Amino acid sequence: MRDAFGDRGQGLVEFLVMSGLVMGSLGLFLFPWMVAAAPWGFAMPAVFVLGYVLIERRRQGAMRIAEAAKAEDPEAEESARVQHDWIVFLWAMGCAVLGAAAFIIAYGAQPEPPPEANPWTPPESSVPVDISP
Repeated sequence: MRDAFGDRGQGLVEFLVMSGLVMGSLGLFLFPWMVAAAPWGFAMPAVFVLGYVLIERRRQGAMRIAEAAKAEDPEAEESARVQHDWIVFLWAMGCAVLGAAAFIIAYGAQPEPPPEANPWTPPESSVPVDISP
């Protein structure tokens, strides 16, 4: 990411990814109703890590294949690296957006206020009224 976005851009992208994941999981504790509105937000950090591990395994396999084919195609290793960098970037941003969406959905799902119990009203004959037009 540093090559694509520079030092400041990399820091900003990493901040956005981490804030999206944290907001989607820990942010759900802001109000009591938020946990029930979007419980899938708690799974986003685990899904992110699991997806990253699977992508990394795939990248390592592609790098071994590119090393073996280095004699035929000297740029195979670099193209495999760039392709997997973009896959990781898109995965990270997708998980961050889903985490932020969990927070937004939960925050917007404010519960309806509880219906008021029927307030007691006295019968008409209990209080004498002398109002006339």
